[in-house]
Amino acid sequence: MVADRPGKSGFGNVLFAVILMWGGGCHDWRGTDTVEVLVEAASPGGKFIATSFSCEGGGAAGYCYSNVSLRRAGVALNQRDGLLGQHKTWSGFTEIRLRWIDEKNLEISYTENTQPAYREHNRVRVDSRFGITIHYVVTNRTET
Repeated sequence: MVADRPGKSGFGNVLFAVILMWGGGCHDWRGTDTVEVLVEAASPGGKFIATSFSCEGGGAAGYCYSNVSLRRAGVALNQRDGLLGQHKTWSGFTEIRLRWIDEKNLEISYTENTQPAYREHNRVRVDSRFGITIHYVVTNRTET
């Protein structure tokens, strides 16, 4: 019984904490991803930066995806804080273009993956951030 061996329980808790810190929630994934900035566009007043980027990482079970970030000028890009998609490490978007309409409106145009597995993923998009309305234009061509 565990109650008869209190030292074993304490050791188990310490071991669990070490494993969690080493291989679990404390891993710095930002340092292992390779991020390529494709396009950056500052807002007309220069307060915000929209960035189209690609990211790859994950080792043997790797990932490669494209997305868009919107952040305040001077703040580092966080590749997991994308505006497009439900799963931030899925690649469902290509040919991403950015255009500031004015200081409070950003247009993002892109082609999206239309396979059935991507339907739910592609429906999730951030509508606004920092008081900026984000307008999306899907540019897929309809085949006839």
